[in-house]
Amino acid sequence: MTTIPNVTVKDSAQLTQGDIVLTHGMRVRLDKRTTRKDSGCTVYAWSGTVLNLDEVREAGHVPMSWLCTWKGGLVDREDAWTIQGNSFANWLVENPL
Repeated sequence: MTTIPNVTVKDSAQLTQGDIVLTHGMRVRLDKRTTRKDSGCTVYAWSGTVLNLDEVREAGHVPMSWLCTWKGGLVDREDAWTIQGNSFANWLVENPL
């Protein structure tokens, strides 16, 4: 039997640091937010950390190269993902235990 974690739906404006967003088979902990204006809307971008990296590798839903960030020509992270959208984008967020 498969169980689905208890989740809340939040739009991009409601996301907060530490939220765990479920997307593309990943559990992404939100670390740092940036914002910008685009066509009169605020666009939110959260840098995040993939918490279930082994499962993501095994499932193959996301190319592992997409999880890399680079500094000085070298890979500095292999567990990064960005959650971005405006207030019209909704996300499944794990409820804290």
